[in-house]
Amino acid sequence: MTYPNNPQSVYNGMMSGQRNMFLSSSLAIAMIGFSNKFDNKYITWFTKIIGSFIFILSIVIGLSTANDYTFYLNKLNTDDIPSYIPLDNWYRWSYILYIYCLFIGIIGGIYIIRKIVF
Repeated sequence: MTYPNNPQSVYNGMMSGQRNMFLSSSLAIAMIGFSNKFDNKYITWFTKIIGSFIFILSIVIGLSTANDYTFYLNKLNTDDIPSYIPLDNWYRWSYILYIYCLFIGIIGGIYIIRKIVF
């Protein structure tokens, strides 16, 4: 059984994964920033830990999305897609995801080292 190739669906899925990564990292930043408003130090600490895990989840979402998208593009038979689809531009989205994951990894790592460990 063969399935029709629909590159637009894959592109939309990549954009959805990218959006989820941006939203989850924004949620992590908001949780960590809001955690200082609690009077109880255990609730503050717990909220910071949850925010840190959401940072990690955001990185996993971004890397999974980029890897799946790149896998699809590498396996794609260019004869099956219309000529108006800019594959070179589509590859760039993977790099944007990797760069954003690197940035939030650095920010999250600095935060964890600075606020939680010390």
